[in-house]
Amino acid sequence: MKPAFKIAPAFFLGLLFFCLRSITAYGAKPVVAVIDPGHGGENLGAEYNGYTEKDMTMIVAEAMKEELEKYEGIEVYLTREGDRDMKLEERAEFAASKNADFLFCLHFNMSLSHELFGSEVWVSAFGAEHQAGYAFASAEMKLLEDTGLYPRGIKTRLNDKGEDYYGIIRHSTAKGIPSVIIEHCHLDQGRDVSFYNSKEKLEQFGILDATAAAQYFGLKSEILGVDYSGYHKEEIPLPNAAVKPDTSEPDVCVIDVSHVDEETGEITVSVYAADYDSYILYYSYSLDGGESFSGLHEWEPRNADMLQFTVQAPSGTVPDLVVNVYNKYDYITQSNHVRLPSIIYGEEEKDEGETGTVLQEEDAVEAGSMTAKNPSAVKQEEEGGKTARGEEEGEKSGQRATVLYFLQVALLCASILFVLLLMAGLLIGRRPSKKKRRRKK
Repeated sequence: MKPAFKIAPAFFLGLLFFCLRSITAYGAKPVVAVIDPGHGGENLGAEYNGYTEKDMTMIVAEAMKEELEKYEGIEVYLTREGDRDMKLEERAEFAASKNADFLFCLHFNMSLSHELFGSEVWVSAFGAEHQAGYAFASAEMKLLEDTGLYPRGIKTRLNDKGEDYYGIIRHSTAKGIPSVIIEHCHLDQGRDVSFYNSKEKLEQFGILDATAAAQYFGLKSEILGVDYSGYHKEEIPLPNAAVKPDTSEPDVCVIDVSHVDEETGEITVSVYAADYDSYILYYSYSLDGGESFSGLHEWEPRNADMLQFTVQAPSGTVPDLVVNVYNKYDYITQSNHVRLPSIIYGEEEKDEGETGTVLQEEDAVEAGSMTAKNPSAVKQEEEGGKTARGEEEGEKSGQRATVLYFLQVALLCASILFVLLLMAGLLIGRRPSKKKRRRKK
């Protein structure tokens, strides 16, 4: 009996170990990802230049689902199938019905000014949902930036009640589901058009989104030959209060002109700007004191507080320089003004240069060859030429003075003669007449 008693515990321990290993290898709960193609049905979303957001998000979502299903240990669902609209709360409820570990809401962007460009990710401002959303968004933004898109950042937004502003995030957070809104790029900005202007490029967005999700979940795929199980997620501390957005303008923006090239009209501008609550995202400039501004330019590097750029002022203008800087949430601060003297270049200088060339060519013809003369000889000839030209001009001036003097004398003589003749005529007219006497016969 004793041997049997010793064998039984070993047998049961082995059986337990086998079962645990089998559960770990084959029975682990899969990750559940729900993908939400934004808009649908009569809700078209953004429309620009023949592109409609509801159609674009569906292409991206289907490509993302197909790519994610190549990874092991994940289940993937779409909130809407085909072209139909759903309420935001309904989308969150669908995710909850699937016990979703994450809800990915796909969108494309537009701005009222049609100036903004780049990609951004919106996350919850609260608790574990903010922490998880930020971790995924970090992976997503890095991949988007690697494609060449300008990164606008990871953002939160609150409504008047202090809740998450966007309904899909608010409803998901209420159900304990981490969620994000991915704004892939701007439809209405030329810098971003090349990233979405074909079905293949939209599908690439879906593959990119799937890769970011696989990195976040730590998935691997034998089909794709990738393993993200050791991927290091960017983790931030769990917030104990709402992570509020930056709703103030950049704190400072000061400019100075470090150089003016009077031959080309190029002005080198130095800008010092900072936003202590977020960072500077764009800048624009004006040469007419703020009446009109250039398009937006990237502020790079992002963490720098100093930047230099060069702008060409039109010839004949009086530049009045001023710069706008935009922060992460598109709030604007304007700089001081720097007023410069009138800048003239181009045509006048060109005319002078052309005249000089003609004179040199004529001198070369008269001299035969200028290259045979040394600089001192040329200088002496130039000085001699100047003296000769001066004497010639003096002689001509003297001749002009002589002619003028002769004319003045002739005019004076004519005036005197006229006066004498006039007086003589008057005297003759006043002499008494003599009567003729008749002869006596």
